[in-house]
Amino acid sequence: MLVTMKQNFESRLEAINWIAEYADDEAQFEVFREQLNFNHIYTGTFFIDLKKVDCEVVWLDQTS
Repeated sequence: MLVTMKQNFESRLEAINWIAEYADDEAQFEVFREQLNFNHIYTGTFFIDLKKVDCEVVWLDQTS
Protein backbone atom coordinates (compact mmCIF):
# COMPACT_ATOMS: atom_id res chain seq x y z
CA MET A 1 0.00 0.00 0.00
CA LEU A 2 1.34 3.45 -0.92
CA VAL A 3 0.89 6.15 1.71
CA THR A 4 1.31 9.77 0.56
CA MET A 5 1.54 12.83 2.77
CA LYS A 6 2.26 16.44 1.85
CA GLN A 7 4.27 18.37 4.45
CA ASN A 8 3.90 22.18 4.17
CA PHE A 9 6.23 24.78 5.71
CA GLU A 10 6.07 28.53 6.29
CA SER A 11 9.77 29.09 5.54
CA ARG A 12 12.90 27.36 4.25
CA LEU A 13 14.37 27.35 7.78
CA GLU A 14 11.31 25.56 9.18
CA ALA A 15 11.54 23.01 6.36
CA ILE A 16 15.27 22.34 6.80
CA ASN A 17 14.82 21.91 10.56
CA TRP A 18 11.97 19.44 9.98
CA ILE A 19 13.97 17.52 7.38
CA ALA A 20 17.01 17.34 9.70
CA GLU A 21 14.84 15.91 12.46
CA TYR A 22 12.94 13.33 10.39
CA ALA A 23 15.37 12.20 7.66
CA ASP A 24 16.64 8.66 8.25
CA ASP A 25 20.09 9.38 6.85
CA GLU A 26 22.11 11.93 4.89
CA ALA A 27 20.94 10.60 1.52
CA GLN A 28 17.27 11.02 2.47
CA PHE A 29 18.06 14.51 3.81
CA GLU A 30 19.50 15.47 0.41
CA VAL A 31 16.51 14.03 -1.47
CA PHE A 32 14.05 15.97 0.71
CA ARG A 33 16.11 19.17 0.41
CA GLU A 34 16.27 18.92 -3.38
CA GLN A 35 12.53 18.25 -3.57
CA LEU A 36 11.91 21.28 -1.33
CA ASN A 37 14.04 23.48 -3.61
CA PHE A 38 12.36 22.18 -6.76
CA ASN A 39 8.85 22.71 -5.34
CA HIS A 40 9.69 26.23 -4.21
CA ILE A 41 11.16 27.20 -7.59
CA TYR A 42 8.13 25.94 -9.54
CA THR A 43 5.26 26.72 -7.13
CA GLY A 44 6.57 29.45 -4.83
CA THR A 45 5.66 27.42 -1.75
CA PHE A 46 7.72 25.31 0.62
CA PHE A 47 6.55 21.69 0.73
CA ILE A 48 7.66 18.11 0.23
CA ASP A 49 5.65 15.06 -0.74
CA LEU A 50 6.41 12.05 1.41
CA LYS A 51 5.69 8.66 -0.08
CA LYS A 52 6.00 5.44 1.85
CA VAL A 53 5.30 1.93 0.65
CA ASP A 54 3.79 -0.09 3.46
CA CYS A 55 4.23 -3.76 2.64
CA GLU A 56 3.50 -6.99 4.42
CA VAL A 57 4.87 -10.39 3.52
CA VAL A 58 2.77 -13.52 3.96
CA TRP A 59 4.33 -16.97 3.94
CA LEU A 60 2.03 -19.71 2.69
CA ASP A 61 3.46 -23.12 3.50
CA GLN A 62 1.85 -25.76 1.30
CA THR A 63 3.61 -28.70 3.04
CA SER A 64 1.48 -28.73 6.22
